[in-house]
Amino acid sequence: MIDESSVSSSRVTIEAPAQWVWDVIVDFERYGEWNEFCPEVDARLEVGAAVVMKVDLGNGLQDQTEYITDIEAPHKIVWSMRNEPGDPIHANRTQLIEPLDDERCTYWTIDEFEGDAAAPMLKAMGQGIERGFELCAQGLKRRAERLFRETR
Repeated sequence: MIDESSVSSSRVTIEAPAQWVWDVIVDFERYGEWNEFCPEVDARLEVGAAVVMKVDLGNGLQDQTEYITDIEAPHKIVWSMRNEPGDPIHANRTQLIEPLDDERCTYWTIDEFEGDAAAPMLKAMGQGIERGFELCAQGLKRRAERLFRETR
């Protein structure tokens, strides 16, 4: 979904425990095995660490660097643009996992934007971001469910 200041994925139900989904999200080295939107990530699970990514917004892979700004394992991770005063765009991407029971959870992601250039950027790139977030959510669902099934 795209609105005037954010882009989000659909909420997907994942037939795997929240911890399993979390473990897939923070296994940065294996993104290429499941994440079509962001097949390359170099990061450490640490607040302040750089998240160096290759993302596909519809025009092939491009470089993107953000920084981990919040970790609430196994329910939430946020990475953000540098967000310096005066930047034309500030962005914070949050990935959320909500347990439904011991073996199921929901996942969604939202990128919230502020700044003078946010509205034109969303107009130009919002659909590509939304498409990428849906690919990410569906890939995460497939990966976590497969890994969980393999343990049973």
